[in-house]
Amino acid sequence: MSRAHMLYDDKALQSGRTAQHRWSGPFNSAAVFKSSVSQSGVLLEGVYRSQEAHHIDDRQKTPLRYRALHVEVTSAQRRRWDKFGQEMESNLVSSKKMNTGFLNSSYKKVDSGGEDCMTYDDTVKAFRTGTELDSWPAAAHAHCVVVWAEESEVKDVEIEFGQKVRVRTCGEGPLVESITVLDSDQKRAVTNYSGGEKVGGSWTDKLMAAKAKTEGPTETEQKEGADDDEWDD
Repeated sequence: MSRAHMLYDDKALQSGRTAQHRWSGPFNSAAVFKSSVSQSGVLLEGVYRSQEAHHIDDRQKTPLRYRALHVEVTSAQRRRWDKFGQEMESNLVSSKKMNTGFLNSSYKKVDSGGEDCMTYDDTVKAFRTGTELDSWPAAAHAHCVVVWAEESEVKDVEIEFGQKVRVRTCGEGPLVESITVLDSDQKRAVTNYSGGEKVGGSWTDKLMAAKAKTEGPTETEQKEGADDDEWDD
């Protein structure tokens, strides 16, 4: 896929749908997105399908720029917290295999999630703001939900259409707290944007640096670092 289809590329930002809106009063992001509620939010994984820009002008004439990101949901659950207020990690496994006989091939899939797991309809309901903002995004792919982020926070994020992502929302609405791009085998994840940190293209450098640490120096590098006498034999 070409770079023109990436979120961080200017062409992608220009080619997506852009809608202009007028807000009747002052636009209070925390109130509209219900993002100020602590120890809440949704953790979901899915496929990033599309995005669109929404520019809002409120009564205070403050230009507000947001991105509506369409994610095709594969699994979702409510974020969990321990008694100390620390978030508890989850692998978002929504089903497991259960043996139904003596043969290894005899099994059925059963729901392995607890009360925190969410259906698609649950996720859609959790992301409704109860305001006119809910009707703004255009219809997208089937089984998609819409999450929102400030344009300034995601314009440098490297996400290609069709990539699998993990999204954390904050509060009781659709505002993005973090977006994580998952690699193809889903064994390594690299965070592009988290908690306001704009990382942009640096995630590739981080991945390569981690790989170098794991593999250690190559044989060529070892030879270059040795004295000539050591390689005369």
